[in-house]
Amino acid sequence: MQKYRNQIITGLIIVLGMYILILIIFDASGQFDDGDGILDALRQFPLWLVPVLCLTQISAGFFRFLEWHYYLGVIDARDKISLKDSIIIFVSAFTMVVSPGKAAELLKAVFLKMKTGVSIARSAPVVVAERVVDGLAVIVILVITLALASERLDLGEYRDESQTIVFISAALIISGLIVVQIKPLAYFVLNQLIANIPIIKRIHQPLVEFYESSQEIFLLKHVIPTTLMGVGVYLSSTTGFILVMWGLGAEIHIDLMLKIAFIVGVSSAVGALSFVPNGAGVTEFTNYGMLLALVASSDPTITPSVAAAAALMQGFFHKWFRVLVGMGVAFVYRQRLFTTEFQEELALMEAQKSHGV
Repeated sequence: MQKYRNQIITGLIIVLGMYILILIIFDASGQFDDGDGILDALRQFPLWLVPVLCLTQISAGFFRFLEWHYYLGVIDARDKISLKDSIIIFVSAFTMVVSPGKAAELLKAVFLKMKTGVSIARSAPVVVAERVVDGLAVIVILVITLALASERLDLGEYRDESQTIVFISAALIISGLIVVQIKPLAYFVLNQLIANIPIIKRIHQPLVEFYESSQEIFLLKHVIPTTLMGVGVYLSSTTGFILVMWGLGAEIHIDLMLKIAFIVGVSSAVGALSFVPNGAGVTEFTNYGMLLALVASSDPTITPSVAAAAALMQGFFHKWFRVLVGMGVAFVYRQRLFTTEFQEELALMEAQKSHGV
């Protein structure tokens, strides 16, 4: 457990460092020296909207829990665990997203084995599947937004590049899903292509093992409903960001909603790919830059200070609200979670990993 505790502490230190860096960069940029600073923008935000923003994140958490509980059914664990224990494990795991690369999220599989007896090898792919369907949901919304309203997004010189990146990403994901569905094709790709590419052939065996343990999870009959749940997560977070913009004085209209939906998708993807714990700083900078690029040009109320305040608020409610809730749940139910049995299962898992089992 010490290893994962250290990962979480390391993640928190990195997060703190990233936010100190944000404040230094914002302060040194000279964009907020006009007397209308970030703190002034935050002070003007209506306090009554804060509980509403919390509700949007509870809604996002609800859809995430639906994904988790659905996958428990796929691996035959749902009938072996109480709803309360499932919720406790799921919510307390929010704390683990601050570990570098979210490595500590694997502890969910250990908790699950302790409560259900389902092996870690069978449940660990669920943790990966949750991230995959969230990414799929982002791609789905971005593709739809670009296909139906690219002109209204006013992407300017970045329009062609943005469309190319999103559509190529969608094509790669769809191709991957097709390969997963057809077992002979999957083994051909693994054994004849990946195994013979010098740069990536070293991960051939881990990929084969992962495919064999997660094939059922990534069948289309499971990917489609969970991706729809992921869309619910995405729309909840987008609604929260729109409310943040409204609270900071922006006029709400369909163009702004489309732009915010696009920004949430891009910033979520950038934050996930950065491998910085919980996308700390990376997501905020992305939100800030895209607000200035896409929204400020058509709305004079979106000054650099307002954009920075909106980026920081969105960062807190989109990412850190659930971490705080997870910490609270993990503390309240610590005796239910961190038992002697849990320590034994964790030690067994570490021993198996060290021996390559």
